[in-house]
Amino acid sequence: MGNNYFINSIQRAFDILELFNYDVRELGISDIARELGLHKSTVHRIVTTLESKGILEQNPDSGKYRLGLKLYRLGLFVFDDNELIALSDTSLKKLADETGETSNLVIMDGCMTVYIAQRESSRMVRMFTKPGARVYPHCSGAGKVLLSEMDQKDIQLIIDSNGFPAYTNNTITSRNRLLDELKDVRAKGYAIDNGEREEGVMCIAAPVRNRHGVITAAISISGPANRFGQERLNGLIDKILVQAGEISHRMGYGSR
Repeated sequence: MGNNYFINSIQRAFDILELFNYDVRELGISDIARELGLHKSTVHRIVTTLESKGILEQNPDSGKYRLGLKLYRLGLFVFDDNELIALSDTSLKKLADETGETSNLVIMDGCMTVYIAQRESSRMVRMFTKPGARVYPHCSGAGKVLLSEMDQKDIQLIIDSNGFPAYTNNTITSRNRLLDELKDVRAKGYAIDNGEREEGVMCIAAPVRNRHGVITAAISISGPANRFGQERLNGLIDKILVQAGEISHRMGYGSR
């Protein structure tokens, strides 16, 4: 569909909504205008419209805007109606229960990964990335799984868009190193993030395939690296591969 079908004001409204995240809870008109390079009057009209529909709400103390409760209600509808989430929940719960670590369901959204479902660890010390968080794929186990079988041109587009933000000394920061890592992921059938996004945190991820065998999601478990000794690591890998296979089977993969 050509750009002639796009409505600029709706596109801008979504651009505004995507500025909010776990680190940016509130934004003023000037903040939004600066981030998006728009006139304040344009931003004010769109924000006022979103506020009137309950999509945004204004903090009476700061005068800034935050996401409204209507988005939460709409999000619950999506969550309840999402087949992938529904088919994954049993396995996520089983992984969290059996390993004592946080389990996650992750998909690609454009050039970023998004955590769409989770079962938290029961341990006092636990590691997790909140559902809804967007994470660069080059520095997470789930991201490397999702990249692993993409066409080279698509991987290059993601690299061109994202670059290689470095979070720790272990973060992958070059194209060649990433491609080598993805080759290893394809060969092993799983990926490991060993402190690549956060020091002292380890993550193991495996692919979820649809009925055509295409990777559509990844599941992962994450926790403090000191709980992932080599002997335990092998057992955790086995468990996540089993549950990734279970979800893939529910998605129709391998069915005749």
